[in-house]
Amino acid sequence: MPAVTVEKKALQYLKTFETDGRVVKRVVIEGKRIELEFETEPEVISEFDKVDMRHGKTGTS
Repeated sequence: MPAVTVEKKALQYLKTFETDGRVVKRVVIEGKRIELEFETEPEVISEFDKVDMRHGKTGTS
């Protein structure tokens, strides 16, 4: 069985994750170590999530 290079293995991982619907932002290869960085979905933040709703706190000193 022929040896698979680290680069080919990284391409296999990349293809597998992209086929699964994940978006790969970056691939780093250091020696035998392969690091994949994925694109994450932005958090959905409501306009109320930014409001400080604690009682008695006005924000003034």
